[in-house]
Amino acid sequence: MRKMISSKKAKKGLSLLRNKKGLFYIIVSSMIIIVLTVIFVAYKEYSYADRQKVIETRIMTINDFIKDIDSDSQRAMYISGFRSLIALEDYVARSGNYLDDSEELFRMAFYNGTVNNTQADVLINSSYSEYLERVKVVAEKIGLSLFINVTQITLYHESPWSIVVVATADIEINDTRGAARWEFSRDYNTSISIINIRDPVYSVGTYGRVPNTIRMNDSIDRNDFVDEDNNNDTSLLMYFINNSYYIENTLAPSFLMRLEGNFSPDPNGHGIESFVYVPFLIDQGVDYSTTKSVIDYILFNNISGYDSRRCNIDNMPSWFTIDTNHSADYEINKLTSSPC
Repeated sequence: MRKMISSKKAKKGLSLLRNKKGLFYIIVSSMIIIVLTVIFVAYKEYSYADRQKVIETRIMTINDFIKDIDSDSQRAMYISGFRSLIALEDYVARSGNYLDDSEELFRMAFYNGTVNNTQADVLINSSYSEYLERVKVVAEKIGLSLFINVTQITLYHESPWSIVVVATADIEINDTRGAARWEFSRDYNTSISIINIRDPVYSVGTYGRVPNTIRMNDSIDRNDFVDEDNNNDTSLLMYFINNSYYIENTLAPSFLMRLEGNFSPDPNGHGIESFVYVPFLIDQGVDYSTTKSVIDYILFNNISGYDSRRCNIDNMPSWFTIDTNHSADYEINKLTSSPC
């Protein structure tokens, strides 16, 4: 009887021990599962945050690339634009003829580097399309697919001495890693000075023998050309004439108009003009009319409205003749003259 009781107690103790082991196993297993779950969730959160950081960095890189295009495009446009103006004037000088459509020919020179379908030497590796190709190569190196379609190129005078060029483009940028995509239109522009570019009026009018670059002299005030307090001294005026400096005048054509041989007054008031220093023409054997004003576009062309003139002017050389429309502009109306 006692053996039976002892046996039952032993079995009961063994059962409790097994139950404790089972409970311990369940607790340990639960803790392991909890720890693994925490690690997995933390890893997922870290992985997600890490991916977000990568995408954010990628987007910032592409944004910086777009900003670089914005800033660098102005420099590239200035180079292409300035050289295009030189190429057009050079074409006029070599052909001896003015342009039929200066704006359209400028667009072709600016974008393709050609004038009348002929490569301009001054634009080799300097056209705007070549610049865009270089930008595409840079984009490929940083994993971008770049498409730029220039839809319009416009130019206009913003002042007598500068021309604004605007290039309108549709742009598409794709990240080859699939992080982002941009699609937008943008106007890129630059302002180009015409200072130090040859004047096409001189190139055609003198058959290229007496070229004249466009220069201005800010130190000379047009109200000081004639010094009334010093016996109507014309030293400053003669200095201005001898160097064929340019001055703005609403009666004159603009530089773009000069390229086309249009000598009407610029409607926007951006006209420029100079005095032709006649002794240079004589030295180079260039024929000229002694009955015309020595204002450049009047002397070299048959335009009406400037027939009335002043000659034999005090303190001025014998070859100097000016039309009455301009005499007040240069204070020559203060000087005595005799009939021509």
